Amino acid sequence: MFTGTVTVKLSTPAKWEGEEISSLVLDFGKVNGAMINTCERETFGGGNISGINRPTSSEYCARLAAAISGKPFRLIEKMPFGDYETIWQTVSAFIMHRNPQEFYNQFTEGDEEKKDFTSPAATAKPEAEKPKAEPK
Repeated sequence: MFTGTVTVKLSTPAKWEGEEISSLVLDFGKVNGAMINTCERETFGGGNISGINRPTSSEYCARLAAAISGKPFRLIEKMPFGDYETIWQTVSAFIMHRNPQEFYNQFTEGDEEKKDFTSPAATAKPEAEKPKAEPK
């Protein structure tokens, strides 16, 4: 079982109580039965039945990420989609007895190339702005 740490680099630094957070350190060596039980109670107690299958429950995995990173669950919940997705899926890999560091490396491979993926496409100039052809 993996007992090391995985540092998840955030695409956008998060601000929390005056602190700027650019990465989240997931310390899997901290995971214990009490944390698992607490995360289950909090997930199920809120009516989320997807937690029945812990590795596929984003809420359960995010709650465990909060517990092992020492950061509040609310902070993790407020992160942009890509960061939230990376965090909970890395924890999910751990729950499924996979090496979360190897998963994280594969999951984020090529992120630099994907950086402009969501940038808006260039728009065509309106006809009035296009240069006119010289008459012959």
